[in-house]
Amino acid sequence: MKKSILALAALAIMAWGCSGSDDDMPSQPKSLLEGKDARPTWQIPNFNEYEQYMTVEVSLQDTLQSYASTADLLCATINDEVRGVSSPQNRDGKWRFVITVASNEAGKDVSLSYYCDKLHRIFTSYWGKFDENTKPTGEGSFYSPIFVVKE
Repeated sequence: MKKSILALAALAIMAWGCSGSDDDMPSQPKSLLEGKDARPTWQIPNFNEYEQYMTVEVSLQDTLQSYASTADLLCATINDEVRGVSSPQNRDGKWRFVITVASNEAGKDVSLSYYCDKLHRIFTSYWGKFDENTKPTGEGSFYSPIFVVKE
């Protein structure tokens, strides 16, 4: 009987010691798990075919900074057509992309796709409206788009 009580007590202590809330652990969004996306073959468009351009410096979202590398790519699309492609630059420990986007019409919706080589994933986000008068650098979600939302 004593052995049974001791065994039961030991089990209870082990279960209590192993239990815990997942809230205590920092959560990692599922989208930051390694994927199987191949490196895209996005091609820089022929800018001679377009009347308007905007060049913007885009900072990579803080959540993705530690996964970035020189093998990454950023692509801007309008109506599912590639309108700009850029490789990253690391300045002062932050990954940024200077991207030129072309269009024949102002106000068109622009999406950004970010390929992360370390994660083998493509993240896509609505970026904003095309406006050739956009400042090259600035603050806010336009200059640091959200690709990963905390789950």
